[in-house]
Amino acid sequence: MSLFLATLAMPLLGGLLLGMLNNPALAARLNVAVGIATFTASLGLAGVVLTSGAQESIGGWFFLDAFNVFLVALTAFVGMTTTIFSGPYMRHEREHGRVDGRRMRLYHSMFQLFQFGMLLGFTTNNIGVLWVSLELATLATVLLVSLYRTPASIAAAWKYFILCGMGIALALFGTVLIFFTSSGVLGHGNEALTWTMLLTHASELDPTVMMIAFCFLMVGYGTKVGLAPMHAWLPDAHGEGPTPVSAVLSGLLLNLALYALVRLKVL
Repeated sequence: MSLFLATLAMPLLGGLLLGMLNNPALAARLNVAVGIATFTASLGLAGVVLTSGAQESIGGWFFLDAFNVFLVALTAFVGMTTTIFSGPYMRHEREHGRVDGRRMRLYHSMFQLFQFGMLLGFTTNNIGVLWVSLELATLATVLLVSLYRTPASIAAAWKYFILCGMGIALALFGTVLIFFTSSGVLGHGNEALTWTMLLTHASELDPTVMMIAFCFLMVGYGTKVGLAPMHAWLPDAHGEGPTPVSAVLSGLLLNLALYALVRLKVL
């Protein structure tokens, strides 16, 4: 429990603190420290889950098994290595006038809040919270893609936001359809959106509604994965944002959307 809370809380608290820190050099070091601490906690968490088996946490709101704990550790590892790389990279960008102190603060803060959204999505047992976590990660990366505030980067960020916003809206409708059929079996509480409960009662859910729901989810989350023909945002977002942002977009954000599809496909 303590390792799980540490893994989830460190990027959240780090993001809030980095948003108030005006010293870019100190912020870069703190960003790396948060990345290393999160990765260390995720390794300990992975060891516990792989040794003890799947487990729920905080009243069933979170679920950890061998599948998602691997992705948690991978997310923390990519986040840590990216923070290490982004220190000298963003210092170079600041020295050449591409970003100022305020945007450096925005970069460090949004990077850690993006990490929090990713880890929240991978560990939550509630498909509604999974949708919220993807939306949080999307909003954070929109601000990161537009960090340079050039016409091209702003246009890329808007394209990314509009296309992925349409996709996430379709995914929300698919989630609502799942709740529509599951609430008749599990009631109108949290259980109707709890993945482990849905899996247990999958045979009792209306197959027609579930098929329609997955079609919406496939298109919605498929937009985030970058499946053709919903991939038009990818080249611009990768090309106009800072290099560390491109790394986490391709290495992390797409993973969470694909993870959501895999979890929902088995229902």
